[in-house]
Amino acid sequence: MQAVVGQAIASQPTIPESFWRSIKHLNHFRLFLAGFLSVAGLLSEQFLQQQLQHPYLFTLGGLVYFLSAWLFGRPMQRQEADFQRLVVRQAMVDILCLAVLMYLAGGNSSGLGLLLMLTLAAVGMLPQTRYVLLWAAVAAIVILAEQTLHGLHGQTGAGGFVRAGLLSLGLFGVALLSNLLAKGTLAAGALAQEKSRQAESFERINERMIQELPYAVMAVGANGEILQYNAHAEATLGARFFNGCTLAQCAPKLEILWRMWRQGEPLPIHPFQTGVDGQRLRARFMELEPSRNEGAVVVLEDMTELEMQAQRMKLASLGLLTANLAHEIRNPLSAIRHAAGLLKEDAHDAMTSKLTHIIDTNAVRLNGLVEDVLSLNRRDRMQRREIDLALFLPTFIQEYEQRESLPAGVMQMDLKDAKLVCFDAGHLEQILWNLIRNAWRYCLRQPGSIQIRLAMSAGQAEIEIINDGPPITPDVQAHLFEPFYTTDNQGTGLGLYIARELSEANGAMLRYVDIPNGALFRLRCPLAPC
Repeated sequence: MQAVVGQAIASQPTIPESFWRSIKHLNHFRLFLAGFLSVAGLLSEQFLQQQLQHPYLFTLGGLVYFLSAWLFGRPMQRQEADFQRLVVRQAMVDILCLAVLMYLAGGNSSGLGLLLMLTLAAVGMLPQTRYVLLWAAVAAIVILAEQTLHGLHGQTGAGGFVRAGLLSLGLFGVALLSNLLAKGTLAAGALAQEKSRQAESFERINERMIQELPYAVMAVGANGEILQYNAHAEATLGARFFNGCTLAQCAPKLEILWRMWRQGEPLPIHPFQTGVDGQRLRARFMELEPSRNEGAVVVLEDMTELEMQAQRMKLASLGLLTANLAHEIRNPLSAIRHAAGLLKEDAHDAMTSKLTHIIDTNAVRLNGLVEDVLSLNRRDRMQRREIDLALFLPTFIQEYEQRESLPAGVMQMDLKDAKLVCFDAGHLEQILWNLIRNAWRYCLRQPGSIQIRLAMSAGQAEIEIINDGPPITPDVQAHLFEPFYTTDNQGTGLGLYIARELSEANGAMLRYVDIPNGALFRLRCPLAPC
């Protein structure tokens, strides 16, 4: 018998929690039944409607049964039980105790044999069918043996054997039916575990893929809650996400576009701007189902970076051509200016002087354009050194005010966070010259109209040029750093483009940032040492 038990528990599948609950409930019922039978042994006439020949033995058997049930419950409470071993031991005790109690109660006619069906139902939860049949056969043999003992003493007739046989068949049926249901439950549990493992694996794969994507991606639920995101999304939006975070809490501007998309409204053609660096972002929403009620995947694209890449590709083929043309234009342009100067000296009427002035003015403008184009070729010929902004900026501003004849007090500086930066001095002068010239062109030209501030962010120094003029419209922002794009008839359209190119050559970054009143350009410079 011990060998059979050992083989039965040799290979143990994963036991569902529902099986353990069933065993616990069955043991609770066993405690109640044992206590009831113990009391019934003393009050046999009232409960069993007959006088037991050995009521004290019956009561003692009930107490032994109760003690066994109590002992079975202890390892389950400590979660130390082996399921199959526990079921087998309970089956052995149930069959033995109920057979003894049934014999003392008068045999099969007492009805106690029917209680073995619960035991066989529990045995049916064992995964091996042959062991289920084994214990059903053991229970049937015990019942038939008990009936035979009564038959030998002449206490029953043929009808007793018929009832014993039917009860044995019933035990086999209950055991097999329980085993069939248990196998279905185990198969369903195994399938659920496999699906759960696959789901966890897919979730890890998806999370890893989302994190490794080179652009910002977010998964948004039906109510706007952020379900998944990658580090690029946090960095791009300049936000810090947390569990249960919604778009309204962490990305208010994106939440407006989300609602418009949910309602089927067309999204604005212009990117929305966010973040400390003023990135111009475009959001693409990919619905999970046509009705757009189950959330979406949101892809954020940094239009500033995309536009920069497009410009580089567009200008790569034109760079050499424009440089050569600039060199070729300078010589005839100098000749034109020289000839215009000679004509102006010999001019005897107002019309001739006016015409020579027009020639000289446009020649100067063309010469400025040529100088701007040629400066692009000098971006790689730089000498980066440590520059103390606390000394450099005041000197530069003073020279600028003198050369451009700016009124006193128009430019104000806040240099309390001045640092040493690593930059080419000539490049930094040209960048600041272009930015301040644009600020002066569009500001209100009042005291404090141009603000120059220093700040620190992400381990870099930031130079901010702010003017109180009108904000730059989204249409203009889309082409702000494109070459030869200008809204001023007298401008060349190369100032901001050159400023950004020189910034990148020095490892810096130039951005336009939206502010409520005015315009702000931020130059983020690397700190010393170089």
